[in-house]
Amino acid sequence: MPLRAQNDDLSNQFRFDISTHHNIVTNLTGSAHFEYFNNPDLNEQTYRIEWPGVTYTANRWIQLSAGLLTSYNENNNSSDTLELRPSAGVKLFVPNDCKIHLYNLTRYEFRDTENLDTHQWTQIHRIRSRFGVEVPLSSVERAWKPKTWYLLADVEPFYRFDKDTFDPLRVRGGAGYVINSRLTCELVYGAQFTRANSGSLDFTENIIFLNIKIGLAKGILERLYNPD
Repeated sequence: MPLRAQNDDLSNQFRFDISTHHNIVTNLTGSAHFEYFNNPDLNEQTYRIEWPGVTYTANRWIQLSAGLLTSYNENNNSSDTLELRPSAGVKLFVPNDCKIHLYNLTRYEFRDTENLDTHQWTQIHRIRSRFGVEVPLSSVERAWKPKTWYLLADVEPFYRFDKDTFDPLRVRGGAGYVINSRLTCELVYGAQFTRANSGSLDFTENIIFLNIKIGLAKGILERLYNPD
């Protein structure tokens, strides 16, 4: 059954993400993301590569990251676009004995987008801040080990400098499974709220995420996502 609400403008998007992570030097990891988005209601498809990407784990409660995302958006009802999006961020953790992941990931992004029909570029500066929690469904001794499940939830407001407002707002929840020390999968539902004509935030999109995280070195995923 399609995901629908009373809002006639509501659409459904499906996202598939494969992320790979590898060691560079001590406390510094590299990453590459390959993403595909499909919104059948709006006849839109998006292809993304985020590379290069680096993450530096300073200690058990802070990480620094930077990367470049290249995105091609195929729109059947409007012009196709090409976007270059450099970003930099900081991720703060709350260490605890329960092995629950409590974090905030705040990133600055510069979105430089080309209309492929007119070849005009537009620029948007924004900050996005994700407040999240990941709870293992196992004993403390088994938490985050192979063949264990966990639940996750987060809320992420996006602040746009060009409009001086928060837009969009994303709320997510789902489950993940640690297959082994090199592979983790997540299935996540997200609800997106956006503003129309500078009005209030309205529920406009359902998003289904399928995330596959691959570590090219044994144990790198646990060290990266759980520096405590």
